[in-house]
Amino acid sequence: MKRRIIIVVTLACLLLSGVAGFFVPTVGAEDGLYHTVLWGETLSGIARRYGVTVADIVAANNLANANLIYAGQKLLIPVETGAYTEHIVVAGETLSAIAAKYGVTYWDIVLRNGIANPNLIYVGQKLIIPTPGAPEPTPEPTTETPATNEAIIISSPLADAEVSSPVTVTGFGAGFENTLAVDVLDQAGMAIGQGYVIVDAEFGQTGPFTGTIEFTAPTEAQLGRIQVYSISPRDGAIEHLASVTVNLVP
Repeated sequence: MKRRIIIVVTLACLLLSGVAGFFVPTVGAEDGLYHTVLWGETLSGIARRYGVTVADIVAANNLANANLIYAGQKLLIPVETGAYTEHIVVAGETLSAIAAKYGVTYWDIVLRNGIANPNLIYVGQKLIIPTPGAPEPTPEPTTETPATNEAIIISSPLADAEVSSPVTVTGFGAGFENTLAVDVLDQAGMAIGQGYVIVDAEFGQTGPFTGTIEFTAPTEAQLGRIQVYSISPRDGAIEHLASVTVNLVP
């Protein structure tokens, strides 16, 4: 009888520890926040995602060459204690529900985790959740071809700009047949407008792009997002994506 009680208690502890694993505590200085490099990522893109500088990451990881990182590499991201929480997705969760749980916006999670398709998350996926009220990292506006390894950069509209339909989207990038796709998303992450921009360059080369996109304007002002991305001609997958948060107005 005593042995049976011990087994039951042990199983209960294991179950509780398993459940607790889905609610990882806020990342602290002891644990550190690490980013695993994906194919095609650059230090500038990673730094912008977490709101730090390239120099910060180089110093924290003793990197000899800021332009030389590789897929699978783990990088320590030097952020303040308590700046982020790690959440592991469980069955039935949505980005909107996760955002509401932590008191952040839907787009805070999308941007910090580089999510190409906000409607597609999966069980077991690790998401970095910023502290409520943390400023959103955004790319610097530019009017000249930037000296960067980023595949796509949006020059306009600028972050937090008021946008009404139609909106003109400009920037720099490269895409199949010199075409890049554009989505206008509302605050729920739903597409309310779609179109494309044309890259002014030799085929396969990076150059400035511009295009005008019409979208269904909301009945009242709300946060939204404009994303520009390249599509693989081989399988239709998204290869590179850039996005900017805007204020959608009627």
